Amino acid sequence: MPKLSEQLTEKERKFLKRISLTGLVMFGLLIITLFFWARRLDGLREQALALQSEVDKLAVRTEETLAELKSWQETQTDLAEIKKTWFYAGQGGMDTFRQDLTQLFQKAGRPVPAISYQYEEDQKKEFRRLSASFGLSLSYPMLKKFMYELESWPRIWLLDQINFQKIDNLSGLVDLRLTVAGYYYEK
Repeated sequence: MPKLSEQLTEKERKFLKRISLTGLVMFGLLIITLFFWARRLDGLREQALALQSEVDKLAVRTEETLAELKSWQETQTDLAEIKKTWFYAGQGGMDTFRQDLTQLFQKAGRPVPAISYQYEEDQKKEFRRLSASFGLSLSYPMLKKFMYELESWPRIWLLDQINFQKIDNLSGLVDLRLTVAGYYYEK
């Protein structure tokens, strides 16, 4: 039986060779193109991963920044609340400071002694100091009660100075001079 190639004419054989050669070249170009695009896609995938990593870092940084912003906003709210409730406001704050001291003595069950007031007049400071100095003569349990009332007062008061002038061991009386400070701000 004759081979298939023997049944073809010379012209048909040349045509088949050209088609085969063209197909082989096309197949080679396809392989080269696919290899090129595979490498290109690998490079793009690496770039995409690097960019995704950067986006993730930015997202984390944004979340941290938003959390910090929220914290600062809460702090600002807390400071406004502290300023409103713990400090005395304006010129009326001085009168309120005096009234609070009177109420403190009443709450502690003590008569109001002679009180010496000092006011800080430094215009450069936002918060100014109010001081009240007074003498007390009381027993140790009464001193503890007075100190408790002083420390638990709703406004911020600092116990600046305690001078024990006389301690009577027989009667348990303590003579002392206290200086209490509060703060006010101009509205």
